[in-house]
Amino acid sequence: MTHSLKERAVSGMIWSIVERFLVQGVQFGISIVLARIISPSDFGLIGMVAIFIVLSDIIINSGFTQALIQKKDRTQTDYSTVFYFNLLVSVILYGIIYVIAPFVADFYSAPPLTHIIRVLGVSIIIKSLCLVQTTKLAIDLNFKLRTKINFLSVIISGSLALYLAYHGFGAMALVYQTIINSICVTIFMAILLRWRPNFEFSYVSLKSLFGFGSKLLLASFVRTIVDNCYAILIGRFFSSKEVGYYTQGRNIPDLISVNLFNILQGVLFPIMSSTQDDTERLIRIYKKSLDMTAFIVMPAMVGFTFLAEPFVHFFLTDKWLPAVVVIQWICLSRMIIPMSALNCSLINAVGRSDTYLKVDLSKLPITVGALLITAPFGLTAVVVGNFVVSLICFFINAYYPGKWYGHGAWQQIKSMLPMMLATLIMSAALWFIRIDNGIYEIIVKVFVGAIVYYCASIFLKIDSCHEVNKIILSALKKRASR
Repeated sequence: MTHSLKERAVSGMIWSIVERFLVQGVQFGISIVLARIISPSDFGLIGMVAIFIVLSDIIINSGFTQALIQKKDRTQTDYSTVFYFNLLVSVILYGIIYVIAPFVADFYSAPPLTHIIRVLGVSIIIKSLCLVQTTKLAIDLNFKLRTKINFLSVIISGSLALYLAYHGFGAMALVYQTIINSICVTIFMAILLRWRPNFEFSYVSLKSLFGFGSKLLLASFVRTIVDNCYAILIGRFFSSKEVGYYTQGRNIPDLISVNLFNILQGVLFPIMSSTQDDTERLIRIYKKSLDMTAFIVMPAMVGFTFLAEPFVHFFLTDKWLPAVVVIQWICLSRMIIPMSALNCSLINAVGRSDTYLKVDLSKLPITVGALLITAPFGLTAVVVGNFVVSLICFFINAYYPGKWYGHGAWQQIKSMLPMMLATLIMSAALWFIRIDNGIYEIIVKVFVGAIVYYCASIFLKIDSCHEVNKIILSALKKRASR
């Protein structure tokens, strides 16, 4: 990695971390307060329909974000074409969602969903207006501006949601939070980025971008259905309260795991794409990315399994205690997913979206099969099955990196063994800590876990620990020299 590219990568990584954990941290704090006010059933109603919004976002994107990032000679015509195409598709999608809303409500036997879906669907059109701007920021690695925009947006939308929740709006408080957040992001993007589309639309550009993006679209569509089919099935055969437990139980691990991956994905995919013609350099970046992800994600997710019960008891209140087992098993699942997904990022970075699609389609029958087997045995069986599926999918995702570059699943596991051992040592220390006061138990476990893991990493001479130390020391020196 050249000096300038490395500096951009580190800067992008730092601002992505700031964005994810500042913005998502604030959002998480707001969601905790909302969970204390709003019932699990209300959260469950939103969980039932969230997949329709997520799928709509994927269709609007159509893989164009990664297609634009991956394309080397992108032009203003490309950006304008994507903008108008996204807007048209979003309007069509909203019309479809508006029409099918009553049928979805009947499917779940929940009449309030008709109004919820029709109002929440407005966010689809709004978000389509800023997709190109978001892509441009990713290409430029300008995560500093994106952080400011998202932070202001989450503060405004979160404050409104709290106000509405306190005044008895229930699930609609969550709906309006989503819409206001989308409006704020779109307005701030327009003001601060100052990008405007030209009055032009190129079918040649659309065809070129869609050639790459269509496979990513289908793969993302399939993956999203697979990831959310648990919530769909739980919502169909279980109560909205159980969907609420599952939704909230999944949201907490996602704050850590998915956001860590999104940080790495957002920074590393543009970098890996820019080095796709330099195989040796690309693989070096890829291997370091895998090790760094494992170094951070493993202790974070395993550690949170020890914090789940005191966390729920103290922050969410006892009405959410059934979500503890969901949190613990999904934490273990999310420990695997970021490393697994980085393998797919490598496939995308070298322009093999066709292979990416093949990999995702191969996982569909395994996921659906596991879900059908475990669902009759209850919510706990479902999340245990989800963990097993995540483990299997890791080996599937690692197949092509192993075939192309000799760094498959077993090589990756061997590279991660020191991190696994350090995490195991940390777990042994946390196992014996029991304190009656929830917040004190959380504080002590976090402190002890971090110290034990760091010391174990130093003792085991883990390279990623050395890299983190260098980055922190370099940042401190720069700050001291100002």
